[in-house]
Order: sequence, then C-alpha cells, then structure tokens
Amino acid sequence: MSFLDEYAEAIELRRVKLRKRGFALAAETAPPTEQAALWYSDAVQCVPRSGQAVARQIARLCGDDSEVTIPWRSLADAVGVRDRAGNLRRYTERGADALVDAGWLEVETVGSKRGAKTTFRLLAGERSPECLGWIDDEEWFAEAA
Repeated sequence: MSFLDEYAEAIELRRVKLRKRGFALAAETAPPTEQAALWYSDAVQCVPRSGQAVARQIARLCGDDSEVTIPWRSLADAVGVRDRAGNLRRYTERGADALVDAGWLEVETVGSKRGAKTTFRLLAGERSPECLGWIDDEEWFAEAA
C-alpha cells in the first residue's frame, strides 16, 4: 500500500478545511520554539505517534516557558487528529497519557467539567533503550572487525 493510498482520506479532509478557511492555521504551520523545541526534539523520539502530535502542540503552545494552561478541547483542536471512532479529544488524551507514562509530561487538572483548567508541564524524561531514536554509542562508533 502506497503512502498516497494510505493517507488519501486524511489529505483530502485537510485540503477541504484549508479551502474553506482560505489560509493555514498556526497549528498547522508553526514549529515549536525556544526551550520547548529542545524538549520536543527529545520527547518525540520516545513516544508513539499520538504522543508525538500532542507533544508538538504542547511545545508550540509553551514557547519559552515550561508549562501551559489550556482546556483539553482547545488542545484537541490544535492537535487536529481523530481516532478511529472519530474523537479528537480521546486521541489527544491518549497521546498525553503516553507522554506522562514515559516521564516527559505532567498534567494537572483543577476543577471539573466546563470550568476545569488543565496545566501541562514539560519534564525532562529519561531516554531509555525503548526510545525510537536510541542509538548505542558503543555500537555506533565501534570499528568494524
């Protein structure tokens, strides 16, 4: 199965939304910056795809700070990816859970329902051999026999 066959539906959905708006959203074009960009470059190697999408948007929203307070709904809209059942928020929560489990993110929610405020704090997680980008220095720089 080719890339185009696999992602044709998602590409078309984004194309339709872009046509309606007439311009790209900041979430679709702006990369993370400052301190959060360094956090993102490390964290993105240690989590699955849902965690990568959430990490990118949290890092983009944090900028030079190490935390951001944003409602789950707004974060889910920024991530913009739906799970198989078509839910934005559930996909975003699963990605945040992956970051929390890997030790890269702390989530604190104060309040409940519509009045809830959620704070996302960037943490310096540990890189483990399970990380996707892990390279063992000894193997990499060993001379061939």
